[in-house]
Amino acid sequence: MRSFQSSGLVHAAGIATSLINSGQQWDFPNGWAPLQHMIVEGLLRSGLKEARSLAEDIAVRWIKTNYIGYKKTGAMHEKYDVRKCGAFGGGGEYIPQTGFGWSNGVVLTFLEEFGWPEDRSIGC
Repeated sequence: MRSFQSSGLVHAAGIATSLINSGQQWDFPNGWAPLQHMIVEGLLRSGLKEARSLAEDIAVRWIKTNYIGYKKTGAMHEKYDVRKCGAFGGGGEYIPQTGFGWSNGVVLTFLEEFGWPEDRSIGC
């Protein structure tokens, strides 16, 4: 966990796919829902209390960035810029897509796993 936390991949709005800023869709600063989900699931399956706490922190960041992005644009996006909450990603060989199923599904999965306490702020 310490190695992961100090890797440079964890940002304010989620986990970056890579540390390389190539302008391509699979690189920094983009974060993708399936990657967030896989890392959160891996942390949860470790059974460690500290890992669960980190998993929830990552899930909360991802939920917030999706929510704020949705409120700004009226759509869920396929990828988000992990440097800034609510900013959607870019780059790659096509125009970034909206209404994306895996973004919707990961947010719902995170909400099912961790809930959303009434006193938790949804803002960034």
